[in-house]
Amino acid sequence: MENKTTPLYKFKVIVKEDVAAEQPFHVHVDYYGKSDFFERLVTIAKRDRVLLTGRPAPFTMKLLFRTKYLFYLEQQTNQKLKFLHWSLEDILNKKEDLLFFSDRVFVIEFREALLTYLYQFAKEVERGKL
Repeated sequence: MENKTTPLYKFKVIVKEDVAAEQPFHVHVDYYGKSDFFERLVTIAKRDRVLLTGRPAPFTMKLLFRTKYLFYLEQQTNQKLKFLHWSLEDILNKKEDLLFFSDRVFVIEFREALLTYLYQFAKEVERGKL
């Protein structure tokens, strides 16, 4: 019998700062949990071509939610994207030279959004909806 209080998985978003670098903030994700579930996450992210997209927030969102950026998950298409985007598969696999940033405010909002959407994606996979 499985303990319902212990989560099957956990994500931890790590931000490392190198003040000497041109882009001093490096973000990566650590996954804690069953390896077969992690493989399922990566497989589905690759199959569905899931992207984490970030763009400047519209003026009203800046006022209402006190956020400068808007992040969301979307499926990659053949159209050229106008905004920053990262493959969820690459994020999960900790692809080298992927998540380097120079703006501290962006990194704070990115970290929160990344963690939120990783859990949302994992929950959808766990439920079998993807």
